[in-house]
Parts: sequence; structure tokens; C-alpha cells
Amino acid sequence: MQHVTAEGTALVKQAEDAASNKKEQVFVRKVIELHDKYMAYVNNCFMNHTLFHKALKEAFEVFCNKGVGGSSSAELLATFCDNILKKGGSEKLSDEAIEETLEKVVKLLAYISDKDQFAEFYRKKLARRLLFDKSANDEHERSILTKLKQQCGGQFTSKMEGMVTDLTLARENQAYFEEYLKTNPDASPGIDLTVAVLTTGFWPSYKSFDLNLPAEMVKCVEVFREFYQTKTKHRKLTWIYSLGTCNLNGKFEPKTMELIVTTYQASVLLLFNASDRLSYQEIMTQLNLTDDDVVRLLHSLSCAKYKILNKEPNNKTISPTDPY
Repeated sequence: MQHVTAEGTALVKQAEDAASNKKEQVFVRKVIELHDKYMAYVNNCFMNHTLFHKALKEAFEVFCNKGVGGSSSAELLATFCDNILKKGGSEKLSDEAIEETLEKVVKLLAYISDKDQFAEFYRKKLARRLLFDKSANDEHERSILTKLKQQCGGQFTSKMEGMVTDLTLARENQAYFEEYLKTNPDASPGIDLTVAVLTTGFWPSYKSFDLNLPAEMVKCVEVFREFYQTKTKHRKLTWIYSLGTCNLNGKFEPKTMELIVTTYQASVLLLFNASDRLSYQEIMTQLNLTDDDVVRLLHSLSCAKYKILNKEPNNKTISPTDPY
């Protein structure tokens, strides 16, 4: 099947040339079309003969394991799946077309030598879809895991399945928490709070930082901890603030605006409820942040398109001497 290998290698080159135009979509789509084309030849012209199946497999293995524009095929397949499965992805397909496409992607995975690399990339993207409510359809998420399990075995998908189950349990846990707040009015955190309790072993590793939360957020953590202890006393909660989001009402000169920010950004902004002006050093000390964290956060809040904080001087460089 030298012709198959040649066509596949040409696709790799084309995808590299189109790196700026969603290379993963272009490459994977073309490889799926190529696979359909030659699988039809094997089935219809060569009577489904095992020798030709073997030749097709060897040919696809050659170019499916080449790097494309600095990315591995394993990463491109994971990214392709992410585009299909997330809200607002570039692939606009019907439910039937999504199922058919996912089936074909899993068949291509059979030619990838480093399947564990695909699993790592896929797990990280799955985590973002689940945690940030970016998944378009739970059924499709479970469907591809079933296909991957059939192709690669139960151990390959066990962590991914655990992640999906975790989110289902987290929704149930949130309902119990809301019921707990209704029956314990003294335990109110004062603001709406949603917490997803996850099982450490299933998810990608996330760093936990000793962020000094503002008082409003400390109250939330304490209330949820008290609730969780009514459910179990044998588990320790570790808070991953880097995965959190907050909706804040910012009272600006013309009108009040709703801001959707990260937990870290919210922590900085809430400091200004108690102070009109704060220095770089005061923000760093009050929140227990590193220099890198402070620079990154203050840049995002004072130097982006929409400037939530005013800094002096009004430039795009964060300096330890700048007041806010």
C-alpha cells in the first residue's frame, strides 16, 4: 500500500502548511476521508481479505505517527474530539454525524503507537469541558468513552469514566448542599456558591496554592466544609482555586456591570471593597501571592481591552511601585 502511505504523508505536509487554519481539523478530516476511501477498496474490491487489511493497517501506521506542525497525531486527535464535543466548537454536526465521526476517530486511534499520550491530552480537554460546563452533550461524552473502552480496554478509560461520574455526583452533592442551606439559615455563606467535589485520582494534577481568600470567600469555604462533614468525616477537602470562577457586580461610574472572572481575579477585586487604593505590595501581602502571580493578575485586570482596575502610570507594564 505504498500509494496510501504517499497520500497520507502528503496530508501531513498539507496540514503543516495550513497550520494557521485549524490544522488539527484539516488533517484529521482528510485522514478520515482517506481511511474511508481505502477501506472501501479493501472491502469491495479485495473481498475483505485479511492480507489487504494488514497492508492498510501498516500504511496508516506510517503517517499517523508522524508529527504535524509541531504536534503529535495523538494530540491532534484529542483536539479534534474536543472541537466536536464542546459547546461552540468549530464542527457543527448533527447527532448522527457526531456519532459517526467519533466512531471513525476511535478507529484511527488504533494506528497510533502512543495511545497513552492520546489519553493524557484527551483527559485534560475532557476536564476543561466538564469543569467549565463546556460539554455540548453528556450522551456523546459517554458514547465516545464506550467506543474507546471497546477499542483500548477498560483500564484505558477508567479515569475518564470516573471524571464523568464525578460530575454527576457533584450535581447531586450541590442539590444536597442547597437543601442543607435551606434547613440551616444560620449557615448561609451570604453569596451563591457552587462546589464540585472531585476524586483526586481521576483528574489531571492541579496545583493547590495557599491563597489568602477575602473574608467573603472564607465564609463560603467554612460553610461548605461544615456541610461536607455532615456527609463524611473521612475525607479531606483540598481547594483548587485556579479552577474557580466568580460572578461579581462591579459598580462603575455609568452603571453596574456583571463581571465573570477567575477566583484569583475576584480575590484581588474584593480587596477594593475595603480600600480605595492599594499598592502592588499590599495586594501581594494580603493575598499571599508570588510576584509572578501578582504581575499576571494585575496585568489581566488593568492592561487588557477592558480595564477593570486603574493603574498609574497608565501603561501595559506592571511595576512593584504602581498604585491601583
